[in-house]
Amino acid sequence: RAMEMGYPSPIHDTIEDTHTCFNDAMNLIMSRDNVAKFDESCNIMIATHNQESIEKAVAIMGKNHIRKDQGVYFAQLYGMGDHLTFSLGLSGFKAYKYLPYGPVHEVLPYLIRRAQENSSMLAGATEERNMIKRELIRRMI
Repeated sequence: RAMEMGYPSPIHDTIEDTHTCFNDAMNLIMSRDNVAKFDESCNIMIATHNQESIEKAVAIMGKNHIRKDQGVYFAQLYGMGDHLTFSLGLSGFKAYKYLPYGPVHEVLPYLIRRAQENSSMLAGATEERNMIKRELIRRMI
């Protein structure tokens, strides 16, 4: 569609490019002078299924002395990355699930992009099921 409209594609060529762009933007927002000086809270929703990006966000928070209650929120798409949301919540971070809604012709392209960007994460669904299975067994024994 971008080509039809005469502008560059907003989708990065590789997943690595996507992650780099996301991490750079996240770092820029979380490292603003006003945040570092505690003049204002961070106010960022880190919506990602990429564990490495989440770990970088937590590291940036530590480096910049951003508290867990200082406007940093994490979110994953409903039905994806549940182990990330659960772990963040257990660790005291503000963690949410989000659910896109609207007309199918508007929502479907968004979901397709998420599936394309997260295809490697989807392969990890087996590990997530194994984690759930281990937790259920632990709770029953």
